[in-house]
Amino acid sequence: MYRYEIVADARAQVDGLPTEALVHYAELIAFLELTPNEGPPYRDDNPDSGMRRMIFGHDGEGLAVYVVLEQDRRVVVVSVTWVG
Repeated sequence: MYRYEIVADARAQVDGLPTEALVHYAELIAFLELTPNEGPPYRDDNPDSGMRRMIFGHDGEGLAVYVVLEQDRRVVVVSVTWVG
């Protein structure tokens, strides 16, 4: 299992999510704690990077960008965007 963390800017973005998005974000956290490397790479031209992205939400309204720190078994969310 990985430890979930979030940077201050991303925390502010999560705090601004609409209520209906919070359930989807909670599901994303569970995913990140278990299998963060299943997310696609942030940049397709660098597939081995620890920086990943994941679309979330009922209709894919959200995008989270995160870094997997494998040596520490940590996942750090650096950006959260919601377009719904």
